[in-house]
Amino acid sequence: MTTTTHGRIAALIITFITASLAAVALAAPAQAAAYRYWSYWQGESGTWVAAQTGPGDYTILDEDVQGWRFAITTDMPAQAPDNDPVFAALCPDLAAAGATAGELRVAVVIDAGFTADAPEGETPPGDVVSCVTVPEGSTGNQALAAAGAVDEDGGLICAINGYPADECGTEVSDADAATAATAAEAEEPNPATVAAATTTDEATTTTESSSSWVGFLLGAVVIGALIAAAFIIPKRRRAKSEQ
Repeated sequence: MTTTTHGRIAALIITFITASLAAVALAAPAQAAAYRYWSYWQGESGTWVAAQTGPGDYTILDEDVQGWRFAITTDMPAQAPDNDPVFAALCPDLAAAGATAGELRVAVVIDAGFTADAPEGETPPGDVVSCVTVPEGSTGNQALAAAGAVDEDGGLICAINGYPADECGTEVSDADAATAATAAEAEEPNPATVAAATTTDEATTTTESSSSWVGFLLGAVVIGALIAAAFIIPKRRRAKSEQ
């Protein structure tokens, strides 16, 4: 075989490989599709990490931090919830109470995202931090259900606490996704305000406060009756002795 023949064969091989790569490049999409949905996050050592499993496949641990963020997402989720995933800071009362046999303490952060990511005609509700307890062996889905009202379709979380109202994992055009990303850059994070006490503690405090007022009033009535008796009884005795 001559040198010229070898050269022709090499040229044909290179041409074939180049054509094949070009065909693959043309067949591949220029950009991954964007979707608007609730992404699932987990707190690890004070940092949010996009979950690698679905919430139904994740088993809750004690002092777990679960996060949900509504956003327009391409490929892997990039917008985590605004609140830092530190259990003691999110749920100070549960952290102070300590563990209970058979129960797991969980902080669930629900972040409805930026206005730029909202469906047309809707406004994102404020971020929420829910401190809940669930039985041992519970999943991420069960922790979310304990924290808020959930609508799902085939395992996909469509809405949390009624948001969004009329869509579920909707595909978004590249143009709309780019516009939303640009608008989101101008928005400031808006983390939920964490109260010093849980709802249960506030209810207990209110009841105890009411009981204190009732006790104070009863004590005042008793003291008033004693004072009145101290004046009236001697007066009656003097009146009888004068008769």
